[in-house]
Amino acid sequence: MDLGLKDKVAVVSGGTSGIGLAVSQRLSEEGCKLALAGRRQAKRGRALAQIDRAQGFIADVCDPVQVSALVDGVVAAYGRIDIVVSNAGTHLAGRLEDVETRALLNHLETKVMGAWELAKCVVPHMRRQGGGRFIVIIGQAGKVPQANGIASTISNAAQHALVKSLSDDLARDNILVNAVCPSRIKTPLTNGLKLQNEVFLGRSLEQQESRWGAEVPLGRWGEPEDVASAVAFLASERAGFIVGANIDVDGGHQRSIF
Repeated sequence: MDLGLKDKVAVVSGGTSGIGLAVSQRLSEEGCKLALAGRRQAKRGRALAQIDRAQGFIADVCDPVQVSALVDGVVAAYGRIDIVVSNAGTHLAGRLEDVETRALLNHLETKVMGAWELAKCVVPHMRRQGGGRFIVIIGQAGKVPQANGIASTISNAAQHALVKSLSDDLARDNILVNAVCPSRIKTPLTNGLKLQNEVFLGRSLEQQESRWGAEVPLGRWGEPEDVASAVAFLASERAGFIVGANIDVDGGHQRSIF
């Protein structure tokens, strides 16, 4: 299926590893021109070596000045921005007593305020050009609260609220805002992850993964490329009547019906 993404310009924050890198690769395969945004020069260099038609930009989404410079730099390089994938951030594990307040604030700055700043800076460009796509990657804790992931639960739920509010605000400008919600995806992040309902602590990773897969209706974990396919679809004209939605990419793991 041709998704009609040839020569579209896509910005991917956190686009140099894991899910972000898979998204960047998939959009490149669909013909997009890529702008990869990340904080680390070395990771950016390795990512650029794997992707055609891409440029790298150093930017910390917690810093409004750097986000503004990122957007201005991409527009200067490519002339426009058609797609933004807000993927910066990670999982912050721990119960209430484990998480320092400053750590939660940093988490919110990255995952919520980072997406906010990206939207603030890119929306004027999208309005002038007649539309665009803004896609936020949101972890499962936003819909499935976890006692040992309270910080991620708070930040991810705020991301959902941001997506829904932005979609209402921007849809009439043909700027479609949606979310992709992965769970049970094999990435560098999950390699060392201890899950709330883990029952094989102290055993081998293979034994642990066998139990994790049993909790997924499909019976296995997914790959970053599974998330990338959902992002590519939402970025395309094929998803032209999908606004304010969140698409679970989880093999059926998340049990929420909303």
